[in-house]
Amino acid sequence: MSDLDMRVFAKSAGVNVTFPAGGVVFNQGDPGNCMYIVQSGMIEMMIGDKVVEVCGPNEAIGFMSMIDTAPRSSTARVKEPAEVSIIDQRKFRFMVDEIPNFSLYIMGAMARRIRGMSKAM
Repeated sequence: MSDLDMRVFAKSAGVNVTFPAGGVVFNQGDPGNCMYIVQSGMIEMMIGDKVVEVCGPNEAIGFMSMIDTAPRSSTARVKEPAEVSIIDQRKFRFMVDEIPNFSLYIMGAMARRIRGMSKAM
């Protein structure tokens, strides 16, 4: 987990949504027009039937589409009830430009995701 706690900023900057266990935040192949910061709960990142990472509070999901505008590369399935803050493209760009260390926060999340995919394959 990153030293940067994005939950307070994300909660005030974005819309907050709750999901029950078993719910889906997004599906692999969906268009990606936002990212999410997990406020509470646990979300499994899945490729096919394989869990490649489990994300908890203060972790980012869906950020890869903010970087390359490609469709979602994984499915985000809720393992236990979760609250997430939605960060749209405009807020994402603001955070990259104006919040110290946000880019490192995203790069750390990306590195964990790549390592998780490598282990799962």
